[in-house]
Amino acid sequence: MADPELPVASDPVTASAAWRAAAPAALEGLTWIEESDLRIRVSVPAVRADGGEDIYLARFDFTWYPTWPPSVTFLDPTTFAPATEAWPVVNGISHIAFHPNYDGTPAGMVCNSMFFEFYFWGGHAKEGSHVWDGKRHNFAASINVLRDALKPPYYVDRPR
Repeated sequence: MADPELPVASDPVTASAAWRAAAPAALEGLTWIEESDLRIRVSVPAVRADGGEDIYLARFDFTWYPTWPPSVTFLDPTTFAPATEAWPVVNGISHIAFHPNYDGTPAGMVCNSMFFEFYFWGGHAKEGSHVWDGKRHNFAASINVLRDALKPPYYVDRPR
């Protein structure tokens, strides 16, 4: 399958200012580091049914932000490279899915409208009340979707 035609990147200054404006609410209580003006790594906690916690390292890319939602992938915490085994496993949640490998995506896909990959792989609709609207949504919406999925009863465990 041919790669999808991606939109024109946002103006980097505009994109950087937009994600930074949303960062205090989005990243409250989380540990993160800036890789560049348009990329950050965030330690995202996942709560197991037994109350224990696993930490995942997610890279957010704001190349097309705020017109489009941030791109996200999960990284190996020692190499900082995208890795299939670095993705969480969730079950029983209808509005999000985690695909470490998905038909041509560069580094997996979080299948939810608050993430960039949703719109360019997998044939998802680009209209309706659930779609990203850069005037209504911001980076906090993306982080909140992850946080909701990574807790009981949905979060299963680390891949084995």
